[in-house]
Amino acid sequence: MALRGTLRDFGLSDIFQLISHQRKTGVLYLEDKGKSVSVTFDEGKVVGAEAVTEKTHEKERVGEILLKSGLIEISRLQECLREQQATAKKLGLVLTEKKYLTEELFKQALAFQIKETLFRIFQWTSGTYRFETGKVTYDKQFISPLPAEFILMEAARIIDEWPGVRARIPSLEIVFAKIPGAEDKVLRRSQIGSGSPEEAGELDFDILGEAKPKSYDADKTILTAEQERVFDLVNGQFNVSDIAYRSLLGDFESSKALLDLAGFGLVKPVKVPASTPKTEEVAEDTKRRKGLIAMVSGLLFAGILVFILFGALARSGGRLNILAQITSEKAGTIRETVVQSQKQRLMLALETYRLEKGSYPTALEDMVQSGLVLPSDITYPFNSPYTIEWTERGPVVISPAE
Repeated sequence: MALRGTLRDFGLSDIFQLISHQRKTGVLYLEDKGKSVSVTFDEGKVVGAEAVTEKTHEKERVGEILLKSGLIEISRLQECLREQQATAKKLGLVLTEKKYLTEELFKQALAFQIKETLFRIFQWTSGTYRFETGKVTYDKQFISPLPAEFILMEAARIIDEWPGVRARIPSLEIVFAKIPGAEDKVLRRSQIGSGSPEEAGELDFDILGEAKPKSYDADKTILTAEQERVFDLVNGQFNVSDIAYRSLLGDFESSKALLDLAGFGLVKPVKVPASTPKTEEVAEDTKRRKGLIAMVSGLLFAGILVFILFGALARSGGRLNILAQITSEKAGTIRETVVQSQKQRLMLALETYRLEKGSYPTALEDMVQSGLVLPSDITYPFNSPYTIEWTERGPVVISPAE
């Protein structure tokens, strides 16, 4: 399959859906502004993703993730890498055979590498792509193939929520510390009893179906598993990026958990970098404005300079509004791609149900009970339900967006 072009002409979500639907095997190469990413597909599912860093032009290997996460010491990693080269064994197998790492932790590290790389490229607004078909190899013992639909839904969720999170945690260099007495305000899930908090009815769920903390009594709160993992890593020394690696939750989920913990009065920021990193678009805009001011500063009076600065700030506000609109449109495009794929699957399932049962189902839940679709297949992205609408031509699947 000859597939190449620019992301402005053919969106990333469309590329993923095309490769998924045609169950293609090969590597998708993406490049933009000095950044390079390769995504490996096996029969339409993602089994690998690696990014080349801008500074070193080297791929971030899983070994580096293990070091940054604190899961292994560098001496042990080097020992395993030497054995890997000598025996041609996979790194995960060497690590687990030596009992330096459990199989589950190595799986989490690989999943972290793949998901973080994928979710970052879905924030690209430009670039080129090239897909090359061919046989691929990956560590089947430790990597679980990811369906394109799952990736698209998660990417849409992150794109939707990321601007709000970054507005409150604008830098991954910010350091958080526990508020005195915070430990006494948290009831550990392991302290509740033999049953899980969910089974004991101690967790609520929000409108998105996600677990959220619930007060156990007047003074204690049960955290979700992710929030508890992040809470345990907050020590006044690790910054947000450190916690993202050590928790293996990634930048977005870690930042979101820290905001939740801060809202519960359990943690607070204690170290903020002098200059907060900005997005590339805003940074480039700032550079252009500084260059303009430098050129005219020797020629214009102070009043004229003030006028120009106010004009530049007004234009910057316009750009930020445009960026926000682009972000919203990108998330909407991804969701629409997911919706169309789900509707096609549900319509096929409806016909299959009719052939098996002799009539159409009265509700989509009937197909779940018959095993034709999964519970997740009958919900719109973010768990709003689809419905069946009866027309003269037969049943039609309708999404809430319609």
